[in-house]
Amino acid sequence: MGKGTVINLHTHTIFSDGIFDIETIVSEGARKGLTHIAITDHFETTKVCSLSKRDFKRYLATIETIKEKYEGTITVLAGVEIDANPDRCDLSSIPTEMLNSLDLVLFEYVNDFLNGGADIETIGNFISELIVPCGLAHPDFEIAFVGIHPDDLARLLSQYNFFIEINTAKPYKRNGVAFYERAEDLIAKLKGKVRFSIGTDVHRTLSEVYNVSPAYNFARKIGIEEDLLF
Repeated sequence: MGKGTVINLHTHTIFSDGIFDIETIVSEGARKGLTHIAITDHFETTKVCSLSKRDFKRYLATIETIKEKYEGTITVLAGVEIDANPDRCDLSSIPTEMLNSLDLVLFEYVNDFLNGGADIETIGNFISELIVPCGLAHPDFEIAFVGIHPDDLARLLSQYNFFIEINTAKPYKRNGVAFYERAEDLIAKLKGKVRFSIGTDVHRTLSEVYNVSPAYNFARKIGIEEDLLF
């Protein structure tokens, strides 16, 4: 897996706080050679304008329509991004059957206590009822996993079947260096033990749709291409 595919599994549309509709993002991804793209709008959080439960069926139906239209050109996946901060998102109010109708679910700020995120065990217990792949979106490795030995982290992530996102978006940098690059040694030690995805957190610029080269260069550099989803 990973070789021969070009994925972007983190995008936002007008269903939450993005400015593009779903087809615009998918069309751009197809035009630029992506093989897989996931629509992952914010879901039921007060952090930003987000997808609500009442709009979920329309959201999913829209993605399904675009998926059928672009079949054979690009694989379109349906997902959402969930805020792990309990002050902004009440997990207990989100029906798991909704999430299980998706292709994947992203969770942001897991174990990131500076951003009010719940711990990985709490989120892991929540996803125990989910049958779809679940990932940690744009993790700040130096904060979320500080003090955790790589072997212990691998076991913890595997226990809950989490994948980790390599995210190229500008906000996820410290001193100009991407979170994932700062954690190169840690990620290298997770090789063969954890699955990874690539995402760009598309919101307001179409070039974000295909800005995956830095992540792929990184994946090749440390040899985790085979660990990528799809």
